[in-house]
Amino acid sequence: MQLGIFQEGKGGDDLILKKALNNNVVLAKNEKHQEVVVFGNGIAFNRHPGDLIDESKISKIFTLQTQNLSMKMASLLKEVPVLYAEIAEEIIAFARTKISSSVSDYIFLSLTDHIYFAVTRYNKGENIHNVLLWEAKKFYKVEYEIGMRALDIIKDKIGIEFSEDEAGFIALHFANAQTEGNEINKTIKITKFVQDILGIIKYHFGLEFDEDSWNYGRLVTHLKFFAQRILSKENMLQDDDYLYDQVQHKYTKAFECVKKIEKYVINGYGASISNAEMVYLVMHINRVTSRNES
Repeated sequence: MQLGIFQEGKGGDDLILKKALNNNVVLAKNEKHQEVVVFGNGIAFNRHPGDLIDESKISKIFTLQTQNLSMKMASLLKEVPVLYAEIAEEIIAFARTKISSSVSDYIFLSLTDHIYFAVTRYNKGENIHNVLLWEAKKFYKVEYEIGMRALDIIKDKIGIEFSEDEAGFIALHFANAQTEGNEINKTIKITKFVQDILGIIKYHFGLEFDEDSWNYGRLVTHLKFFAQRILSKENMLQDDDYLYDQVQHKYTKAFECVKKIEKYVINGYGASISNAEMVYLVMHINRVTSRNES
């Protein structure tokens, strides 16, 4: 899905002014009735809603697929220089080559805003340590790669060289953009949940994970979706009592570990785990721990 795009100069359509954000940024509608954000020196001067925009003054046009975000983007760009949106777009263009799943349009707003304030903090000498950097590197490897590429783009565009803490922040924005919500807080909660569950497994079995293995990757992926179901209080997987009885006796140690996870979820989140959910956890845990032990 094409999330958004800048066009240089006029877009070929007649653009009707909907709302002026300032003299240089307006929200407009094109011939396809799409909302677009239009930039140009003095483009809104002496113009009113419903007027045709002077094409000779257009320098850039920005379009979002999700139209109800266009006004938010226009409002953001009233305060944030367009350069930061261009940086965000270049980063997102790279991300499209790495991420196969759907990414929310909201990433344009959140990433533009984040980069602008990161630069503002940098210029003030305010360095923020990313306490979730380790988790971002381990649980969101593709997104972290995008974050590292983002640092190169930012350095190339504005000459600021951020530390990998910033790559971790950007990675979490992309991890969050692949979920239905648009609050970074949700991604942080999911990351903490996964980290805690992995800790329970690690200490129950007294082992170190092979983090490059397929089985570890499958376990982490399952735990992310498990976390989303717990946090959103969605219905758990349908029960399967037959398999539950089977794994309880066949994979005793993994089952004991899952009972510890169940206690953690009940005490920490006030949620119950269905038998089917426990079956999946037992199987994933048995697979990854058996491979590690062998």
